[in-house]
Amino acid sequence: MSDELVISFMFPPSDYVSGITVFKRIIENDEIVDVLHANVKDNSNSGLNEIIEDFIDDRILIDIDCDTDSANCIFKFVKLGINAIKKDYKKIYSRSWLMSNHFLAFEYKLNHPAAFWSAEFSDPLIYDLSNKPKKYKKMLIDDEKYIDKINDQIGTFNQNNNKSFPFVENNSSAYFIAEYLVYLFADNVIFTNDNQRETMLRQFPVDIYDFVLAKSEIRRHPTLKSKYYHIKELDLNLNDEFINIAYFGMDYYGKRHFEALFYALESLNHKYKNKIKLHLYMNDKKLIKELISQFSVKENIAIRKPLDYLSFLNATTKFDVLIVNDVMTKDNFKVNPYLPSKVSDYLGSSSDIWALCEMGSTLSSVDVRYKSDIHDFNSCGETLVEILHDKGFVDEEFSFDEYYNRRLTFLNELYEGEFRKNLKLKKELKKLKREKSKKRFKIF
Repeated sequence: MSDELVISFMFPPSDYVSGITVFKRIIENDEIVDVLHANVKDNSNSGLNEIIEDFIDDRILIDIDCDTDSANCIFKFVKLGINAIKKDYKKIYSRSWLMSNHFLAFEYKLNHPAAFWSAEFSDPLIYDLSNKPKKYKKMLIDDEKYIDKINDQIGTFNQNNNKSFPFVENNSSAYFIAEYLVYLFADNVIFTNDNQRETMLRQFPVDIYDFVLAKSEIRRHPTLKSKYYHIKELDLNLNDEFINIAYFGMDYYGKRHFEALFYALESLNHKYKNKIKLHLYMNDKKLIKELISQFSVKENIAIRKPLDYLSFLNATTKFDVLIVNDVMTKDNFKVNPYLPSKVSDYLGSSSDIWALCEMGSTLSSVDVRYKSDIHDFNSCGETLVEILHDKGFVDEEFSFDEYYNRRLTFLNELYEGEFRKNLKLKKELKKLKREKSKKRFKIF
């Protein structure tokens, strides 16, 4: 009978990244636990479910349907979760994302003060990728009764510990409250890297650095043992005559893009250049096709659908090189607080890893075969040449073409084209609404 409860809104059989990290934490700890999670039907991965069953004594399933990016969903999850927990635990663990996990863990801690609460942060909560405070109206907590309950606990805490931490104001952000509750009431606070801890604690609106530092630890994302990489064997039909380089991700966005990689491949003059095959496992097939539409090397780039987790693990063992890239935070954060979780999975494969890093980031300190500066296109080009030469495709006469102006012109044209399409669609939508309105009020 387990004495530890893991609270994870997202959890297998759902194939969400945060839930998979919790899944790996449980396997890493090699202890039997109870797990409370949402009974999510979509994105199901039964393979993960079968693996984790050996580590779970009891599942507490929460039937919940709500907008996860809202304070209402947080309260709904807390209420359903508290009512569903039927026994006392010596230890509880929660991880963001979702923040709902921390709110439920706090509620349980109030009712069971002796329980040891370990709380983990996946990324900074309060600030977005541009280091600006998140200001989502749906995430404001406007509930005086709940805020009073929190403040009663803070008052008692201050009195018992000779502290003077400030009270929470009503209509405060749930992001702020989630961090604050963890910092004050969790017994152990887990961060995935030093930069993340430094950023979150130094930028927190309350002076709490020393207090939290003393009860915190750094635990990078877990890497599973080799056996897990071969549960689901794939035949990717890769041509061994080429250097097959893969990137595994979900979405493409402005602060995690491939312009440096595209530069390296497109501008390189090397007699073995066509030996490079780049495989991008991503959702944004249409967007990537647009971005590479004018490349002479577009036939060297294949865009493929994302894989389920066990397929992904096996796929990482099939490629010559795996690419992982930092979120770009230059000029926004003093240090890069993000560590891509996929690097932990890459490290368990037998493939070489190419990290496109911001200098000083945690990723830049990971021991991998290849590294380049994500802000320095020349650095990425040199790494690509290094890979070619390491794999036996040597050309000492290589060179790079001018690329920047041509690429910027194309991206501007692409943006302008999409902008005009968007304007046209908006006009058509307004026209349809007007016509619908006229029909509705027409008098017969």
